[in-house]
Amino acid sequence: MVSAPDPHPHKHLNLLCITHHDRFQGSTRSLFSLLEGLRAYPVTPHVIVPTESEFTIQLARQGIPFKILPVPWWMSAKHLSPRARLKAVREIQTAARAVEAQIRAWKIDLVYTNSSVTPIGRLAARRAGVPHIWQIREFGDLDFSLYPMLPRPLFRQFIYSSQAIILNSQAIKEHYFQKRTSPKLHVIYNGVAFSDQLKYPFPFNVLAFQREVFTFLFIGSITAAKGFEDAIMAIAEVRKKGINSRLIVAGTGKQDYIKKCKDLAHRQQVNEFIDFMGYLEDPSTAYSAADCLLMCSKTEAFGRVTAEAMAAGLPVIGRNTGGTPELIVDGETGILFSSFDELVKAMLELAQDRPLSQKLGLAGWQRARELFSIEKCAASVYQIIQSVVSKA
Repeated sequence: MVSAPDPHPHKHLNLLCITHHDRFQGSTRSLFSLLEGLRAYPVTPHVIVPTESEFTIQLARQGIPFKILPVPWWMSAKHLSPRARLKAVREIQTAARAVEAQIRAWKIDLVYTNSSVTPIGRLAARRAGVPHIWQIREFGDLDFSLYPMLPRPLFRQFIYSSQAIILNSQAIKEHYFQKRTSPKLHVIYNGVAFSDQLKYPFPFNVLAFQREVFTFLFIGSITAAKGFEDAIMAIAEVRKKGINSRLIVAGTGKQDYIKKCKDLAHRQQVNEFIDFMGYLEDPSTAYSAADCLLMCSKTEAFGRVTAEAMAAGLPVIGRNTGGTPELIVDGETGILFSSFDELVKAMLELAQDRPLSQKLGLAGWQRARELFSIEKCAASVYQIIQSVVSKA
C-alpha cells in the first residue's frame, strides 16, 4: 500500500506529532494518513494527544507510540479576562515542559504541530533545541470563531518562527500570510487514499446508476458553520420539484443543534427522506451509498471529505469559498455554488442528468488521483522534514 523506500537513504528520524483534539475526523484523519505514508521513509512517528479516543485506538492498531498529555489552547471563542489569560499562559508553559521531557525521553529529532490552536509544540521544541514544523489545516477564526490571545501580528510572528509552515490549501496560506512569499511556506494538499486504492472509482457501477432515488450525501461535523441547514432546505426544494431524492447525513454534532435541524426537516416535510447515520469509522460506507456529495461549509480550509468523495468517484457540489475552488474545477469535476438558489439548481441538474453526474464524478476521480494520494503528500512532507533537519 505504500510507495517504494527513498532511493537515497537518510538518517533515521524520530518525529513527534502534536494534535489538539481527539476526534478521528478532519485534521486527525489527515495526520493519520500522513503517518501511514511516512512508513515508506526512515521515520518513526510518535504522537501526543489530549485524551484517549478513536484516534488513539487507530494509533495503537498501527503500533505508533503515543502519550496522553494536556494540550492547552492559545485561542478562545470568548474574550478572556487578565486572570483567565494568566491561567492559560501558565497551563501552556506547564504543558510545554511536559512535552519537552517527552522529546528528550523519545529522543525526538523534529516536532510537528498539527494545528494552529496550540503553541506547546513550538515552545517545547525551542526549549529542547530541536526544529519545529507547523501544519495549519483550519481557519480558526472563520470556521470556529477562535481568536488568538496574542495580538494577531505577534501570533503570526510566533508561527513564522518555526523552521517550516505547511498549509493544506492556498486559501489558508493567503488567510494567514496574505501574499507573503517565503521558502518557509509550503502548500501541500492532504492525502486521502493510497494510489492502489485510487485505481477505480468504486461507487460508479451499473447498480449505482440504476438507483431509483438520487441520493445526496452530507458528511462531517453537523454544525451551522458546515451549512447543514442549507442542505436540509435544499433537499426540500429539490423534492418540491418532483425529484425522487434523499439526503444521507454521516457525522456528529451537539444534540441541541441536531434536534434543531431535525425539527427544521420536519417542518419542511422531508424528515422521512433524511437518514442520520451518525459517526462512521469507515466513511466509504456513505460514499458507496450516495450519488453526490454536498459541501455546504461557509468556509472550508481544504475539505477532506471533498477530496475523499472525488477519490471515490462522486461528483461534488461545493460552496465557492475557502479552499473548495482549489479542489473542484467548476463544470468539469463538480459544481461550485455561491447562493442557495445555485445550490438547488446544481442539485436538480445532477439528479435529472445521471450521465452528467457520472461524467463529473469520473473527472473528479482523475483529479483526485493526481492531487490527493497519500504517497504524494507524504513525499512532499518528508522532503521538507529532511530539509529542516539538515539545516538544524
